[in-house]
Amino acid sequence: MTVRAISFESSSLKTLTAVEADVNRSNQHELQGVNSLRDIFGTDRNTFNVNFSQRGSLLECSAQLTWYDSRENNPNRPSEYRLYFQSNTVMDIAKAGDDLLIGVTRQGQIHCELISR
Repeated sequence: MTVRAISFESSSLKTLTAVEADVNRSNQHELQGVNSLRDIFGTDRNTFNVNFSQRGSLLECSAQLTWYDSRENNPNRPSEYRLYFQSNTVMDIAKAGDDLLIGVTRQGQIHCELISR
């Protein structure tokens, strides 16, 4: 079991919905871009290398995240931000109702920690 604490400069706690976590409901690998994520990532499209882990477990992996406005090519509609994640071993075990802590460390690294219920 990991005992290493992760210290974040900024973070967002996202409770996963069935559409975000259950591949039987959606295979899009996207999280809804809530305001607290926009506070972290801003409004520009960007791709990041990210560390994923599961709290209380040794499970860790790396993957990419892309932050973007899904309506960026439609100026007549308001912005709708999404956080796309690559398939990875941590998110493969995520379930609806689990929490995902997404944050930026003091060293500027982005980390996603799955907190399973």
